[in-house]
Amino acid sequence: MLTLRQRSILKAIVETYIATAEPVGSKSLSGKYDLGVSSATLRNEMAELIAQGYLEQPHTSAGRIPTHKGYRLYVNELMNGYALTTDDTAELRRALKLKIAHYDRLTEEIGQVLSRLTNYAAVTVAPRLSSGKTIRRIDAIPCDGTVFVLLVVLGNGVVRDKVIHLGEKPSTSALCDFLSTANGLLVGLEPAAVTVGHLKTLSAAAEYGCHDLMARLVDFISELAEASTEMEISTAGESNLLSYPEYRDPDRAKELFGFLKEADNVEWLPMPGEAPLVVRIGAENSALPLRDASLMVTGCYLGNGYRGYIGIVGPTRMNYSRLAARLSYFAHGLSAVLGETVNQPEDNKDKGE
Repeated sequence: MLTLRQRSILKAIVETYIATAEPVGSKSLSGKYDLGVSSATLRNEMAELIAQGYLEQPHTSAGRIPTHKGYRLYVNELMNGYALTTDDTAELRRALKLKIAHYDRLTEEIGQVLSRLTNYAAVTVAPRLSSGKTIRRIDAIPCDGTVFVLLVVLGNGVVRDKVIHLGEKPSTSALCDFLSTANGLLVGLEPAAVTVGHLKTLSAAAEYGCHDLMARLVDFISELAEASTEMEISTAGESNLLSYPEYRDPDRAKELFGFLKEADNVEWLPMPGEAPLVVRIGAENSALPLRDASLMVTGCYLGNGYRGYIGIVGPTRMNYSRLAARLSYFAHGLSAVLGETVNQPEDNKDKGE
């Protein structure tokens, strides 16, 4: 347990090191901050912070730098919330005027914008979406008695079908009415965008022997939704990291750059659930090349019920408070922008409106 004085000293050291990238000595610290203690007391407190694992001393004669444990305490308890400046918000708003020209390049385009905004490497994760995967037609073809072939035609011309067995055979008129309602309601939607509201409307139309058919259709659309929401990952701006002294070592930089460029799965990336933003510091990262780096990730909505994730990768010596504020603001604005883009009618998308 740290005393209030030790916490103040740790906070000052972390913020000084973030700003300078130089080990922090007692003399420079006392000259910059009014900590209310003598240099001798300050040195003793710093020694105690080293003993407890919050600081380390790279060389005997050098100053102190935060450990991953020190950064974690700083992020969790010590750092102040960052208030975005007028310049910050103006820059972020300009960046959010992005126009997604090719939706299949969504992750790439977002990553490029985010890397420019933060001057870090950016990571973007999104479902493999395409306007070609919207539902174009739903049909149920009778085969033998209560056996039907349930058929869904997607916008890219792909046909998905499934043999189903119903408890009772619906009348021809009831089947036609149900299919008419289903097509009117679901055509133009991605399978994953079908909501409870849609299902309630379908249920109201599923009379006269079509309730079983409706249940099978809902199951089939759920299967299609799972198949269509495979996550894809994209990275951008790895070269930004070369501007930080931590990556002047070619071997260290090469390992991290190689990992980011070849990342083809999302297992190493924390996906925020209820928490609005997740920070992984150093050894908290599951991927070995990230054990000396920090990762900050937040979620965003992509329209039509889809959720994606955006994040940044950089040295553990990052300005966590400022970057968290910028990343959260960008994610919130991106959700609004993409919601409008994805929900735009297809005709308007084609016209670039």
